[in-house]
Amino acid sequence: MEEKVLNLLHLARKAGKLKYGFDTVERSCFRGDSKLVIYANDIAERSKKKLLDMAYAFNIKAVEFGTKELLGKSFKMRDIGIISIDDSNFAKGIIGILR
Repeated sequence: MEEKVLNLLHLARKAGKLKYGFDTVERSCFRGDSKLVIYANDIAERSKKKLLDMAYAFNIKAVEFGTKELLGKSFKMRDIGIISIDDSNFAKGIIGILR
């Protein structure tokens, strides 16, 4: 399951439909581009609450997946805690896998 989600995230990144980092994800939500928000299970509670409130306000599905370290290593970066998927097909695929 984890590998399938990561593969879809990489495909979304190659297609230019993936944003990461709180500020970038927030802008994506405000513009109405975001279809799904993924957050790591070890982000700060304050960030998690702010993210979930924002997702609720903009009617965007938010799901918990992996850790900051896992997401960061997957994209060869430092820790990544929050990701936005800006394509409805990628979002549906990831939600389908995580259910």
